[in-house]
Amino acid sequence: MPESTTRLLAISGLCPSLRRHIGCKNNGELSKTCSPTAKLLNITEYQAIILNQHNQARNLLASGKLEGLRAPEKMATMQWNEELELLATLNVKQCAKHNACHNTLEFRNSGQNVALAVINKTDISNEQLINTTIDRWWDQYKNITQQRVDYFPKESKLSDPVRNFAVMARDNNTHVGCAAIRFSKGPVDNFLMACNYASNFMPEHAIYRVKSLNCQGGYDRVYPALCKVGELYREVETVEPNMWGNK
Repeated sequence: MPESTTRLLAISGLCPSLRRHIGCKNNGELSKTCSPTAKLLNITEYQAIILNQHNQARNLLASGKLEGLRAPEKMATMQWNEELELLATLNVKQCAKHNACHNTLEFRNSGQNVALAVINKTDISNEQLINTTIDRWWDQYKNITQQRVDYFPKESKLSDPVRNFAVMARDNNTHVGCAAIRFSKGPVDNFLMACNYASNFMPEHAIYRVKSLNCQGGYDRVYPALCKVGELYREVETVEPNMWGNK
């Protein structure tokens, strides 16, 4: 088991009641449910692409150019985090959509997006699969209203069609780490991708605060509507017991 995962498991209180941490009793090997031909992507090759796609989307929202939604007060420029990547890797090595706890000492209310897709074309590239996956998460903004942004519903049918967007649009999401794997089940080829985030949306809270103040530390040069790295945000909320239910 990776050293950082062992360190995590030595700390109690990382997960809500009855939720098992993805690193618990996980030796980092591929699950028996994976096919012998399963291949983990070298995510380092796609790190810049993933970050750029997230930050471009967030920059569009922060510019007030996302139809139907108001601009946030201030929105973080995302950076890569290796520990979030590690836990995402443990997740995809299950070769199944998995909802285990993935909080860390630094990010105690970590968000997550997971996608499992059937690959219909033999010539589709890993980059295309990654881009399509992130685009589909973000495109859920078409299902959300400003009212839901200002007050996100509890786990329900109302939250299901927008939850991936809600995580990506979280204003204080400063870091992300992802992993992906290609594997087969019978004659079907599959692509599984997981991204873990610094922060998750909170039921009965706003996804982001509507713009009233500017970034106090200035703006990013590449993504001019996003705050510079190092901007201070309100303290990330701690998950309350049973807030997410006993899944």
